[in-house]
Amino acid sequence: MKPRSAHSQSGFSLIEVMMALMVLALGGIGMLSLMQTSTRNAAAIQERALAVIAAENLLNQALLEPRIRGGDAGVYELAGGSYAWQLLVEPTTDRDLFRMILRVNAADTGNELARLETFRRGSGG
Repeated sequence: MKPRSAHSQSGFSLIEVMMALMVLALGGIGMLSLMQTSTRNAAAIQERALAVIAAENLLNQALLEPRIRGGDAGVYELAGGSYAWQLLVEPTTDRDLFRMILRVNAADTGNELARLETFRRGSGG
């Protein structure tokens, strides 16, 4: 057996421990940032999905109307959110065919969240 010298050390130095903690802290900050971005994206996807549902509901209501009405607009409430909508009706080269465009925007910011287009036969009014 060798005798231990007075200068022999075992374990980690303070600098090594501080560097390891710094690497762990940077990794933790990166993970928190990734989770925040993921949560924000999930909320945006949910808002767009609800806007598409609102647009489908509104367009179906417009298609069920006996006469085509263009230039309608309003606010649609769905799942605790408010969506501003606008229905545009444009003529086509076929005088009995109309193009219907429905835009749904966020009521608070005005950002377009959904846009649906379809065609309908019928008389305008």
